[in-house]
Formats: sequence, C-alpha cells, structure tokens
Amino acid sequence: MGRNKKFNTDSVRNQLGELFIQHGFNGTSLDDIVNHTGLLRGSLYSTFGSKQGMFISALELSLKGPDEQLKWGLLIVAMLEVTPKSDKVRHLVQTWYLENSSENTAEKIGLALIKHSGIHIEKADNNGK
Repeated sequence: MGRNKKFNTDSVRNQLGELFIQHGFNGTSLDDIVNHTGLLRGSLYSTFGSKQGMFISALELSLKGPDEQLKWGLLIVAMLEVTPKSDKVRHLVQTWYLENSSENTAEKIGLALIKHSGIHIEKADNNGK
C-alpha cells in the first residue's frame, strides 16, 4: 500500500488554476496536471474527485482570494468552456456574478477575455492617439 503524500491543498488549487488558465479546461490533460503539481493521480483524484472537481476547487478558491488575475482568468475559462456543460460551475459563476456585479463588472470580464485571448491593446493617449 502506498503512503499518503501530504501537500498544501490551497497551493495545489492555485497551481491548477494557473494551468487551466494557460491551457484552458479542455486543453489541460491529467498528465499536464500530474507534471505541473508533482502529485500522483491517486492523490489528485482522492482530493478532488475528477478533473472538473479540480477546476471547481481552483475556481472556488480564486473567487474568495485576493489574486485578481487568477480569478478573472478562471472565470473566463469557466464561461467559455465549462458553464455550457456543467450546472454546478454555471451556478457557481452565476451566484458569484449576482453577488459581485457592479457597473464595471461586464467591462472587467471583457478586458479579461481580451487579455486571455493574447490580444494586446494600448490605450490611446489624451489626444486620441
């Protein structure tokens, strides 16, 4: 019988979030996750249950934490790839949106989407240039 490997769950959740942002949900394989975290498949599955469980756990942490880049990146991945197929993720994102919506929330989502796409936009100076 293998021994239990102890690890910092929040640290792994952050690593998962970064990986999902970089490759997307669909583009992230379990091998990518194992290589990135250094954890065994069994440890990951016993802690998170599934790849979707890993994503949900990373998303939940990001929505409560101070890392804005992680939060907006995971929200974009969730909205583009996961919410159409997962009631649980859709509910999580919708609840967050309803609790945190403000005048500029849609603008922040749009800017995060542009950033996620790799498009670089420079703001015009005061003369419109």
